[in-house]
Amino acid sequence: MRSSVETRRTASAGIACAALLVALALGCSGRLPGSGSDAHRPKNVLLLVGDTLRSNRLSCYGYPRPTSPNIDRLASRGTLYRRNYSQACWTLPSMVSMMTGVSIVDEIKALPSDAPTLGQALRDAGFETAGFIANGVLGQASGFGRGYDVYVDANGADAVTLSGHFTRWHEERVARTAAGGKAAPFFAWVQFIDPHHPYEPDAAHDVFHEPRLDEERVADRLRAAYDEAAAKSPGRPIPAIEDSIRKASQDSNLYDGEVLAVDDGVGRILAELERSGDLANTLVILCADHGEMLYEHRQQPLIVDMIVEKEGGLPDGVLDLFGRGHRPWYYDDLWNTPLILAGPGMPAGVVEDELTANLDIGATILDALGLPMRAGMEGRSLWGGRDPGRDRVFAYGHQSNAVVEASRKKLVLYPRRFFQLPEEAPAPVMLLDLAADPREDVDLAGGLPAERDRLLGEIESWRARTPKLRPPVISDEQHQRLKKLGYVEGNESPPR
Repeated sequence: MRSSVETRRTASAGIACAALLVALALGCSGRLPGSGSDAHRPKNVLLLVGDTLRSNRLSCYGYPRPTSPNIDRLASRGTLYRRNYSQACWTLPSMVSMMTGVSIVDEIKALPSDAPTLGQALRDAGFETAGFIANGVLGQASGFGRGYDVYVDANGADAVTLSGHFTRWHEERVARTAAGGKAAPFFAWVQFIDPHHPYEPDAAHDVFHEPRLDEERVADRLRAAYDEAAAKSPGRPIPAIEDSIRKASQDSNLYDGEVLAVDDGVGRILAELERSGDLANTLVILCADHGEMLYEHRQQPLIVDMIVEKEGGLPDGVLDLFGRGHRPWYYDDLWNTPLILAGPGMPAGVVEDELTANLDIGATILDALGLPMRAGMEGRSLWGGRDPGRDRVFAYGHQSNAVVEASRKKLVLYPRRFFQLPEEAPAPVMLLDLAADPREDVDLAGGLPAERDRLLGEIESWRARTPKLRPPVISDEQHQRLKKLGYVEGNESPPR
C-alpha cells in the first residue's frame, strides 16, 4: 500500500507530465502552466539565502541542537526538501547559476553582463525588486545588482543588521502604499553571510559550548593523522592533539552560533512580513549557496602543501590536514543544501525526498507567479509540491566536477594537480554510495570501475551539452573582495 506521501508524489509526477504535454501543444512557448488558479498564486516572493549554511546543522533537518527555531517554524508551514543540491562548492558560480537558471561549467568570478537574471525578469514583469547582500563578492562590483530597484551592498553585515535593512525598506514600502503610492508586488533577495569563516557569533548567539555532537568520530581521525602532520611540519612545532580536538569542537560550536544568528535574522524578516499582513501572500524560499566542512574529511594534498610553503609548516597542526571551509569538496556537508518553500500553493508540513537542485528555484518562482520560463533555463518547477523528476544533479567549482544520482550514487572528478599527479596519470575520482555509506567514508572508485566510468561519462556528456557563459573581466574591487574571502590564490594577478 502506498503512503499518502507516495500517492501525492505520483499525482505530482502526473501533473508535471501533463504540464509538459501542454507546453508542447502550445508550441514550446516556454511558459510553465501553473499548478492552481491565479487565486492561489503568491503575490510576492522572498528569497532567503544562508551563505555557507549546512542543512545538517538545522533542527528541522534533524540536528539535535536548537539552532533554527524560526526556520523550523517556516518549514512546518511549508515543504522541506532533504535531497537538494547546489550547483557549485563556492558562492559565485553557485549564485550565478541560481540567478540565471543555467549550469556553470567553468571558473567564473562575476556575473556575465549578457546573462539574463531572475531580478531582471521580475522587474520587467512589474515587480518591485530589492536585494540585501552581506557577502561582498555579490556586491555591486560583481554585477549581481542588475535588475534591482534597491540593492544594499552590506558587505560583512551580521544577520540582525541585514534584517534591519530589509525591515526599513519594507516599512517604507508599506507606508508608501498606505499613502496611496505604488503598490506593485515585490521580489526581495536577502543573502546572509554569518556562517562563513571566520566564525564569530556575537554574545547573543554564541551559546553552544559543549563538545560537538560528532566529537568522538572527529577526534579519532585527528589522532590517526597526528604523526603525519608532525612529519609535514618539522621546522615548526604543531599544537598538541588534545588542543586540536578542542579547536575542532570550538569551531563547530561557533559555526552553530552563526547558524543561530541567521535564524534570528530570518525570524525578524518573517515577523515584519507577518506584522504588515504580507506573509500570507508571499512565497518564502530558504536555501543556501553551499555548505561548509568542519574537519570531517581530509584536505587534498595540494592545499596542505600550499599551507606548508606559505607558513613553513602547519600552524594549526593536524587540523591543517582536514577540510575547513569550502574548497573543492563535494561531501554532503558542503553540497547537500537546505531548501524550504512556504506560502501560497505549497503544501504545509511536508518533507520530500525527491532529488532537487538550486537550479529549480528560478523555475519555481516564475511558475508560481504565472510567468514564462526564459529560453535556456534548466530548472524544473517545484511549485504546488510537484516532483521535478530529476534523476541526477551536476556541479562544478574550483576546477572539480561532481554528479549525484537519485540512486544516491555520487562521483567527484578532481584535477590532477590537487593530488600532485603528473598530467599523464588518470584523473583522480571519488565514488561514493550515500545509501550504504551516509558518512561518505568509503571510496568505491577502485572496486567498481564500471560504475565509475559510467558516471564519468555522465559528467563528460553534461559538460559537452552545457553552453558556457562568457566570463567577465572583473574589477579591482571585485578582485580584492574575492582575495579577502580566500577565493583568489596568492599567485593570481588582479585584472588588467
